[in-house]
Amino acid sequence: MKSTKNPLLEKFCYVSQDNYLFCRPETDKLGYIYSDSATSCIILVVVGKDKAGETLVALAHLSQKARFEAFFEMIEREFAGGVAIYAQGANPASEAVENANILSNWIAEKTRHSNDQTATSEMFIEQCMIALGLSDSDAGFGQYGVNVDPRAANYLKVSNKYFEITPEIRDPEGGVQTLFCIFGMPELVLHDAKIPFTAQEKDMLIEKARKANWTKLLEYKKDELLQKCSTTPDFEPAWFCDALIESAKLVRDYR
Repeated sequence: MKSTKNPLLEKFCYVSQDNYLFCRPETDKLGYIYSDSATSCIILVVVGKDKAGETLVALAHLSQKARFEAFFEMIEREFAGGVAIYAQGANPASEAVENANILSNWIAEKTRHSNDQTATSEMFIEQCMIALGLSDSDAGFGQYGVNVDPRAANYLKVSNKYFEITPEIRDPEGGVQTLFCIFGMPELVLHDAKIPFTAQEKDMLIEKARKANWTKLLEYKKDELLQKCSTTPDFEPAWFCDALIESAKLVRDYR
């Protein structure tokens, strides 16, 4: 069954690959947190409370070990007590074993057994719902979101409801987000979706891309881009090649 397109909700907040977002619904006043197009990546949602007892929600779209570990550290630092974990992605299963194992091992480590009643302020997992390696984008296993509007009937409900995301929402700075996914920065393992990239970060990413001869991508056809730039070419979303081309044009035209 093909995913049904839904209109963007009020105060909708998109989280790109290798970005994260923390939300305290009562004070941040967001409406819906969402990410999509997870192939070998995993979209992870955490719902619980912080150390002050305030409701806290986090969502991240994670692609590799260092980025998983950085998000795990944030979760363990910011949440207290029992949390609910939701995850989708790791497609196809044959190409996403490492990411699936990283998440599964962390869940096993942090899950409290039902007979462990010891009171603790440390974060632990008490509910878990994951759908990894199901390889069915038409059924919605590539997107995930959570309603964080306290007024909504489906408040804190996590679902794979589909929203169509424009290039401007996906990468507001016209290619910078794509360069961050590809090249990264040692001092910025994960990017906060609420905060634009700084001018210095943008300069660093452009420099890395130029050293890698990134504008070479403009010479390739889309089929060549898929084979050269993706580990899962048969599973990439329709916008994948366009995003790569946009980032190469940014590198070419940047001051």
